Amino acid sequence: MNHHNSTQQQIDDATVKRYFDAAGGGTAATVSMMAHEHNLPPSAAQYRRHKEIRTISDWLNAVCKSGRVLDIGCGAGAWAEIFATRYKTVIGVEQSTMMLKAARERVARLPNVKIFEGDGRSTLPEGSFDMIFLGGLCMYLNDADVIALLSSLKSRLAEGGSIILRESTIRQGVSLSQGAYQAIYRSVNQYHQLFEGTDSYRVEVRRNYAYTSMVTAEELVNLRRRWLPFLPKDSTTLGSLTWLVLRGTAPISFWALPRVLSQLNITWPRLQNHFFRLRLMESNSFQH
Repeated sequence: MNHHNSTQQQIDDATVKRYFDAAGGGTAATVSMMAHEHNLPPSAAQYRRHKEIRTISDWLNAVCKSGRVLDIGCGAGAWAEIFATRYKTVIGVEQSTMMLKAARERVARLPNVKIFEGDGRSTLPEGSFDMIFLGGLCMYLNDADVIALLSSLKSRLAEGGSIILRESTIRQGVSLSQGAYQAIYRSVNQYHQLFEGTDSYRVEVRRNYAYTSMVTAEELVNLRRRWLPFLPKDSTTLGSLTWLVLRGTAPISFWALPRVLSQLNITWPRLQNHFFRLRLMESNSFQH
């Protein structure tokens, strides 16, 4: 995987779709949580999701239970399933064939969820929504597409509604991942610049430490593969052991360590993740 500090070379939509249609060598569920390349146990993804919900629980609680929620780029349907337990109506949109199938199977028992095939930039269901969720979608879109999408969504928000993004980030600048897996990793400041380009939203930001916990485990697996090559590269036993050790030392490994490293301006793990809540500024809300 190559990284460049520029987005002059753009994301290729066909390559992104091809990767997720093939599930990147894992199942739709593990790829949707990016937990497929390091042999981590299912409990790692469950831990991450549980902690992510807690991180933004007040944002989610601010949406009325009778609300209508749109999940754009819903992946394997994990968040759509969560939203279905909290809100009256949930609609997911997904363009990857494999993810679409997995999402529909996941929510098949839930009568208040519908999953549609489509590209969120051009194919959205009718009506307005109390919350629109983009769970790791913008990192697969070029800057112009992000601005255009967010600009178009302001007319789809109900009064008092919000857009919540969850995006993988880096500390500074922009980095483009190329090859079979393509993504744009932007800093929080870069995302703020994109939001300003819409001239529409007030923005709140929260660090997603649950993501950091999972990436810490992935980085340790990478170190083991590099420095202990005599051990098997792919091993569910070793992956599970790595996660169990980190969980057993969670007050240090998952809480203290990332905060200390952040204070020391040490960029490890390299990738971070942030939640962004966008709400219409009063002038735009009034016009809407």
